[in-house]
Amino acid sequence: MIDRLTKDRIMDAARIEEVIGEFVTLKRSGANYIGLCPFHPDNHPSMSVSTTRQIFKCFSCGHSGNVVSFLMDHEHISYPEALKYLARKYGIEVTEKEETPEETAQRMRSDSLMIVTEAAQKFFQDVLWDASQSNLIGLSYFRQRGFTDETIRRFGLGYAPEGYDKFTRYAQEHGYSEEYLVETGLCVKHDDGRLSDRFYGRVMFPIYSLSGRVIAFGGRIMSSEKKLAKYINSPESLIYSKSRSTLYGLFQAKNAIARQEKCIMVEGYADVISMHQRGIENVVASSGTALTEGHINLVKRFTNRITFIYDSDPAGIKASLRGIDMVLEAGMEVKVVQLPDGDDPDSFAQAHEKAEIEEYIASHEQDFVSFKIAILSQDIAPNDIYARTQMINEIVQTVSVIPDEITRNVYIEKIAGMFDLQQDSLFSRISRLRKQRREQKLSRQNLSENEARNQQPPQVIQEQEQAAELSAPRAKTTENTFLDVCERELVEMLIKWGEYTLHWESNMLYGAEQIPEVSVSEFIRSSLENDELEFSNPLYKKIYDEYFRLDPGSDPDCEVRQGSIIKYYTFHDDPAVVQLVTELLSESHPLTIKAFNDSVTREEDRLSRDVPRAVLQYQSRVVRLRQTAIQKEIAAAEKDGDQARRNDLVRTLIQLNQIRSQLDKELKKY
Repeated sequence: MIDRLTKDRIMDAARIEEVIGEFVTLKRSGANYIGLCPFHPDNHPSMSVSTTRQIFKCFSCGHSGNVVSFLMDHEHISYPEALKYLARKYGIEVTEKEETPEETAQRMRSDSLMIVTEAAQKFFQDVLWDASQSNLIGLSYFRQRGFTDETIRRFGLGYAPEGYDKFTRYAQEHGYSEEYLVETGLCVKHDDGRLSDRFYGRVMFPIYSLSGRVIAFGGRIMSSEKKLAKYINSPESLIYSKSRSTLYGLFQAKNAIARQEKCIMVEGYADVISMHQRGIENVVASSGTALTEGHINLVKRFTNRITFIYDSDPAGIKASLRGIDMVLEAGMEVKVVQLPDGDDPDSFAQAHEKAEIEEYIASHEQDFVSFKIAILSQDIAPNDIYARTQMINEIVQTVSVIPDEITRNVYIEKIAGMFDLQQDSLFSRISRLRKQRREQKLSRQNLSENEARNQQPPQVIQEQEQAAELSAPRAKTTENTFLDVCERELVEMLIKWGEYTLHWESNMLYGAEQIPEVSVSEFIRSSLENDELEFSNPLYKKIYDEYFRLDPGSDPDCEVRQGSIIKYYTFHDDPAVVQLVTELLSESHPLTIKAFNDSVTREEDRLSRDVPRAVLQYQSRVVRLRQTAIQKEIAAAEKDGDQARRNDLVRTLIQLNQIRSQLDKELKKY
């Protein structure tokens, strides 16, 4: 990990206009810069870069952040990688936090395994092109498949020669550890201690990590012997997991996916390579394995839209339908394209030009639910009520996982029309399915939490129970929208003005002329602590809690101290914090580039009114939510005939009514 001091040096040196200027042509506009946004098709400059706050914002697509988040999003790199990029640019030596012995051992082991896999990739590639070793058997195969030499080199394709131990002998001669050779799956250790090659007589497809390192291989048999598997893959290891490590071709496709805002999913290695060779570069493959949540999360880093291309094999299509439900559940837009009879993505790409492929995809894409209805209804006889019911249930199951309510409703209307069903019955069925799913998820979460909780000391458990009781009246309800707005406003005031002093006027806030002058942050904290209030939104709570753990320094200049706090949050290592703070820093202006580029309007003269008003609104909303909760408890007590409990609750409600009345009275002053 990069230590805090090094991070601060990088942040001090980095100039956002210089870094973004390497990727986008920027033009000066007042004190700041504007340019075409690289995160969406942009014909007119809609991205503004603030040199004073060191943030950027696109006023068309809404993309915003700091110099680090720009690099992460534009180059598809991690937070540490973005910091190292900046460190190299500005000549800063990176000092990383000391690792634990376990972390060091695991990192070194991972590096060692990848050194071995990269050596193997070079060996297979050298053999492929070396006529003296392979008679160009593998190269001839790839060329016959229609792959150009440029494509072969781009994907690092190779050939594992016949002989059972050619690579093993090469690796041992070059000093590679037997332990790592076996763990990566490149070699197999027999009972007698002998090592042999896992891959031989096969063309080799290296599998790359997202950062471009070789982590595994797929090998296709060259002979026609039926006893041998057509494809074999590397086994799972510390560096390779079939369910989460990567998708084939993602390293080569990631920039095109982000640029085109769509990922095309095919099945095999050759499908990906042929599509890329034709210029359709936003293509990846599941490589014959079922899609997992890990795969979906990888794709979601670059786009929220995915198109599956199927050949004409009905059995294969039906086998994959159920797995795609989880893509819909992830909130992604899913489309499907079925190729003509006899074609797969490989052959289709080989036989058509780029423009023809793009036109075919665009004209044959259909949403996944419609496609599923068409596929499942093909083999059902009109009078087969049972099969028809099963099909409808399966389609409704798919619709139920879609998180967007409007999208679900559109499909409900469509299904009801297609099958002559009542919409109410479909709504009811989907509601039950979604409720069952929520309960199952909650049950799994509770089970995990209970297991973890049982390992906690009794004192910690007691503290957690007390915290839960304190927050119980604040449980999420439909009324929490305004509460969220109140919390957001308080966070904004902390970040922008927390170290500024409130200068009270007469007749303000409970006779505030007697209250000593305090900072905005201290006023907010004391107000919330006095009423034992705690933010319900986890992100706002995180920012709030961190704020009061920060030491703003001893500089008497408030602006400098507040500037350091703003800098801390705009360069935070949590992207969600950066996104929120960037929005807060820019949303006080109208959404126009001109307004964004104008110098910041000072608000000190309004703070003594705005801060108390925001606190009072927040307190009033919390009281209102507690009133609602207690009213429900009173109704439950009356239903149970528990008069004593009802009377206690009524007294509490009366007290809350008095508090709210006082708060509303004070609010009228603002």
